[in-house]
Amino acid sequence: MSALPVGELAAVSAAVLWAIGSLLFARIGRDGVPAGAMNLGKLVVAGAALGATAFVRSGHVVPSGAPAHALWLLAASAIVGLTIGDTAYFGAILALGVPRAILLLSSAPVFAALGGFFWLGERLDARALVGMALVFAGIALVVLRPSKGGERGLARGVALGLVAGIGQASGSLLSRRAMQVGIDPLAAASGRILVGLVGVLALALITRDAAAWTRALLVRRTAVRISVAAMIGTYCGIWLAQTALLHARSTGVAATLLATSPVFALPIAHLLGQERMTARAAIGVLTAVAGIAALSLR
Repeated sequence: MSALPVGELAAVSAAVLWAIGSLLFARIGRDGVPAGAMNLGKLVVAGAALGATAFVRSGHVVPSGAPAHALWLLAASAIVGLTIGDTAYFGAILALGVPRAILLLSSAPVFAALGGFFWLGERLDARALVGMALVFAGIALVVLRPSKGGERGLARGVALGLVAGIGQASGSLLSRRAMQVGIDPLAAASGRILVGLVGVLALALITRDAAAWTRALLVRRTAVRISVAAMIGTYCGIWLAQTALLHARSTGVAATLLATSPVFALPIAHLLGQERMTARAAIGVLTAVAGIAALSLR
């Protein structure tokens, strides 16, 4: 009897948990909690959990013994991916709802491929270009319809979603380059979250939102709900994603399965009454996932 595909199961499980976590954060946001406050709370909870796990496993909370340039790359990946990208993602959730926001976030492989082409000298063949076209066609099918906030809300939500996708792609490229020198993935994840937390705190001070975000997080019910969402979507999601990348039969397979969150977000949101699942939306999601597969699988 063949062994269970541990990596593939972990990737699908991570995608499901990311979808559930996003839906939980959407419910929190509907109660008036700002996007920045949700990101701050998420980073505090997930950072503490990942830091403790990293310490138990390796004796280090953050990467140690790595060259300075690798640590700078890791720090930069945290700022663009977690501070800017995730804050934009939560803003997109509030503006568009989870299914459309998470689909926009799934544009990250396109931006990663473009970044790899321009920055790392990676080749873009015809298959990759077709994949990019399918991703954006699928996103257009799902996103380009009236939103609750009207045209202005739609434009703002789309812009935030694309910023989230670019931020995730940039963070992945930077952290990948940093880990090429041998940084442990778990310590890298813990270090990235801690730097991202510092970045969000700096953002709160710059925008003068620190007091409002703190008040929102000090509400006991909000703090508990954010903690649950962060443990499900961030801590467990990251842990399973690392397992997938380590054990899946290829990185491309893992990346494709990890990017299937929109496939799960749409029916879950429909069942919870948060978003109506239409044929057009389903076709758009499947088209985008097909594009991601064309980009990732080799």
